[in-house]
Formats: sequence, structure tokens, C-alpha cells
Amino acid sequence: MHSQFPGTLFRSHPPSRFFVGLLFSLLLTLSLPVSLHAAPPPSAAVTLDQDNPAAGTVGVISLQQGDSRLILFPSQDVFTPLLADPREPLSTIEFFAASNHPSYFQFNGNLAANVGIARWESTTEGVDKALQIGVMGGAFSRFGIFGANTYLIDSDFIVGVPVTARIGRFSQRLFFYHESSHTGYNYTVMENLNKTSDFGQEILQEVSSWDVNPYIRLYGGVSYRVIGLYYYSTAQDSLILQGGIEAFTPTFGFLDHLGRGYTSLYLESRGINGYTPIEDFQLGLLFHKPGSYFNIRPMIDMYNGYSYLGDLLFTKDQYVALGVSFDF
Repeated sequence: MHSQFPGTLFRSHPPSRFFVGLLFSLLLTLSLPVSLHAAPPPSAAVTLDQDNPAAGTVGVISLQQGDSRLILFPSQDVFTPLLADPREPLSTIEFFAASNHPSYFQFNGNLAANVGIARWESTTEGVDKALQIGVMGGAFSRFGIFGANTYLIDSDFIVGVPVTARIGRFSQRLFFYHESSHTGYNYTVMENLNKTSDFGQEILQEVSSWDVNPYIRLYGGVSYRVIGLYYYSTAQDSLILQGGIEAFTPTFGFLDHLGRGYTSLYLESRGINGYTPIEDFQLGLLFHKPGSYFNIRPMIDMYNGYSYLGDLLFTKDQYVALGVSFDF
């Protein structure tokens, strides 16, 4: 049924219970600081490598008598992307092999980028003791294929400033960003939906991550809708809790150690949906170009829960998708 709030197409009455994933997110975030005392992972752990630029390199400024350095436009981020988070700014295209909307095919097409502006790091520890700032954003779109026609269902646009840090195995990201959401005109006409639902908001996100070892990563965090409360009637509605785990195989020797297998589970609980669980599970291959943002991942993606698209927050999505994601 239609919501009393502007900016929504559908609204259900979700249960008021908390999901196990919500507790997992909170406990994980509280326990992560103990990792500050752990030894750092190897320099080529998953998708982050030591840069070790030579003295005098363009864009590298020596500080504190050579004890630290400032790197302009660094080639990597010290906080590696959350692989199964559907709202992580990664370029992705995936087609639904099965979904809860079998009457038409759908696909997600996302275009995103993370650009590092400046990074301070220890000369001796490199990325294992670093602070970075950049610009990150993307467009997240869903399309429906209706016979011979392809219609835009919804597009969300985000852009913001991430501040990331790493000390050994522990890394953290603070991301303040603007989001705007827009439903497709032809789709709303076809579905007889009110096209007054477009909206914008500002969100502050914090995520903490722990590399348990070179093959397992845990993370947890919280997001809060700082501006946009006309759409969310209470502070609880504005809260989002998240957590996840990523597991990797050793690199494949026959591919010159550039690829590995991975699996990832992402959990999210949103106040606006009564903290009903959202799960996104991925299984695939990851190929990484050392010393760069570039990663490519062919994968199977399984999603269950309320939609992550802004104008469809109160619709349920269940699908199995085949796709590829890449970062550059």
C-alpha cells in the first residue's frame, strides 16, 4: 500500500524485531579496536599492496625529516571495498537469473569510482599506517526488460567524501555523501505509480574492518541519515546497521598469482524497515592488478530482503543474479 511519507512507492508493516545481523554488526564494531595490537598482514593482502614510492617521485612529499610522506592522488585506498554491499561504489552489471518478479527480466547497471586525493603514511610502514581522503560516487540503476522494450525502474546517485585510515590489520572509513533517487517515467506510467517520489538526502556512514588473516575479513558499521528527516519521521527510521564477512582462497599460481576465489556475506538492518534482515551473498573470482584500484570479479549474487534502491525501500527483492563487478 502507499506510504504516508513522500518519496516512497510502497510501504509494508515490517516486524519490530531485530535481526541477528544487527547484533553481529554492533558487537563486531565494538570489538574491532583490539586488532590495533595485531601484527600487520602481508603487504599483498587481497586488494591492497604497498606502494613504496621512491624519494623524489612526482606527487610524493617527504614530511617530518623523512619519517612520513604525503602522496597526492594515490593509486589505492587503504580501506578496501565491501564486496557484497550492493551500495558500495563499484561498477557492476548483473542479470537476474531468478527473482520474485518472474514476469519480466531485470538487470542492475552501476557505474562508480573512488578517486584518492591525498594520503599521509608512515615511510617505514606504508599503507599499514596511513590516513587518506578522496572523492567517491556512483550511479546505481535497475532496468526491466518488458518484451522488446527496456525501461528504467530506478536510479540512485551518490557522491561524497570518504576519509579512510589503516593501522595494521585494522581499517576504518568515514563517508559523508549525498544521495538522490529517481524512478523511471515509463516504468511508473506502466505500473500506474505516482511519479512524485524522487528525493534527496545526506548520509554519514562509519565502517570498521578487521583483516583476521590474509584470507578472512570482518567488518561492521552504522549509517545515519543526517538530512532528509521529512522522509523519515523518527531518528530510529534514519539508522542503518551493517556487517559482513569476506573469505578468500590463496592466489592461483597458474594465473601468475593475479586471481583468487572469494565468498562474501553482507548483512544490513534498516530502521525504516523495522530492522528486518537484508542479506546479500556472493560467490566468485577476484582478479586484482597489484598497486592499483583495478579489480574485476565475475560472480553469482544472491539477494534477499527489502530493496536497496531509494525509491523502492519498501518493496521486497529476492533474486539470484549472474554478473561482473569491477573497480578502477
